[in-house]
Amino acid sequence: MVIASTSKTRIYQVALGAIALVALGLRIFPFFGPDGALGYQFDYDEGVYYSAASYLVRGVFPWRDFVFVHPPGMLLFLAATSGWSQSFLGIAGAFALSRWVAALCGVISTLLVARIVSSAEGSPPWAGLLAAAFYATYPELVTVERGPFLEPVLNLVCLTLVLVVATASTSPNRARLLLVAGGLGGLAIAIKAWAVIWIVGALWAVGSFASRRDLFRAALAGLLVGSVLIVPFAALAPDAFFTQVARFHLWRPPDGLISRGARAGEIVSIRHLASPLLALLAVGLLTFRRQWTPLARLTVCAWVLTIVAFFASAAWWDQYNAHLIASEAVVAGGLFSLVPPRVRAVFALLSLVSLGYSIVHSIRRTLPVNTEHLAVARSSLHDTADCLFTFEPATSLAAGRLPPLETGPLIDNYAQQLLTAVQGGKRFGNAGDAWASSDVIPPGLLGCRYVLVGARGAAEISLKTFGATHAPVVVDGLELWERIR
Repeated sequence: MVIASTSKTRIYQVALGAIALVALGLRIFPFFGPDGALGYQFDYDEGVYYSAASYLVRGVFPWRDFVFVHPPGMLLFLAATSGWSQSFLGIAGAFALSRWVAALCGVISTLLVARIVSSAEGSPPWAGLLAAAFYATYPELVTVERGPFLEPVLNLVCLTLVLVVATASTSPNRARLLLVAGGLGGLAIAIKAWAVIWIVGALWAVGSFASRRDLFRAALAGLLVGSVLIVPFAALAPDAFFTQVARFHLWRPPDGLISRGARAGEIVSIRHLASPLLALLAVGLLTFRRQWTPLARLTVCAWVLTIVAFFASAAWWDQYNAHLIASEAVVAGGLFSLVPPRVRAVFALLSLVSLGYSIVHSIRRTLPVNTEHLAVARSSLHDTADCLFTFEPATSLAAGRLPPLETGPLIDNYAQQLLTAVQGGKRFGNAGDAWASSDVIPPGLLGCRYVLVGARGAAEISLKTFGATHAPVVVDGLELWERIR
């Protein structure tokens, strides 16, 4: 897997363009309904990230002013790519723009996968096309690359890191490229702490062809970039930063898919079966033959350690697979440089069948789409001057509203309520038990006139305690809680 020249044949370029169009089409086709990009269902996480980025633009900072359990890189990205447009698009319009940006990130990452795999020595050009198709059609990723989640940006940065490291292994400009790679590593860490997995792989890869001096300079570049992005914000509230970004993930109780067996079933699922099976076979052949080239070291390390992290993590949802495929697609594509031509043909045909199933599944799981998340936007509360809080933050964003500043602002109610339960040293079997153990209502919430509790809020707070200040009401069909005291 040493980087060589990329195939420039017309057939290859046309095929790659078609795959890129499929990637784009799968991601954006739900955006063409009557409500545009806002018509597609929302996820809690994208509401948190975009609300936090919107407040960052307004000078309200994570950790010092509100709970946020990741480094600030994602907030800076959203502020730079869509948050700035709120002055003329409005909050809802800018949020819709962020969904288009996520889809574009997915297309670029698809092209990066093709470039990495097709450029590997001994790899047939169409192996890169298959690898790109794995990425383009991976159902969990298709869903995530429709909104401002961490994975679209993290995947883009990490795949760029892979390309730079692989290129540096044979380039006369090795020293400069390694500085770029180091900076990309620092950028990745500033997005999500899990990026350390890729940095471990990069260090293993770079150590096989670079001098200690070059390795040190690359590490220094990464430290510098990561520090510039993180330290100015962390310094505003260092204890809160370490509690929320580090300790929270150690303290949090199990949540999501808790069974390790069930997690394994989601990682190797029929809806995207080809890529994990081919990746497993590639790792086996690489280990047996000891063909640990720089590209193989980086991507296999990232893939294996990501799976280890999935099993070690207290909380896990199948959505996390959206990051696994970034390394898995490259490793799976690399298999075709390790097997004879006849075997390649068999694997390619099986892959095409699997890809067809992935496409069908991605489309079927998208439809039908309900529009309950637009209820506030369509109600008379859309323009109310009163405090209105929704436990699903994207519901407010669709109505052109941020989580009210009067609530703190309370942006990540999930994390804040868990922190409230576990900070005293208590440990719980699951998140539900943690929430049930506490009757503490976020102080800012008590003064808010309208609160859309919903299923999430009902799980996170004690409605009996909340009933001391608020009572259920119905406004334009919306079941709310209104302040009575």
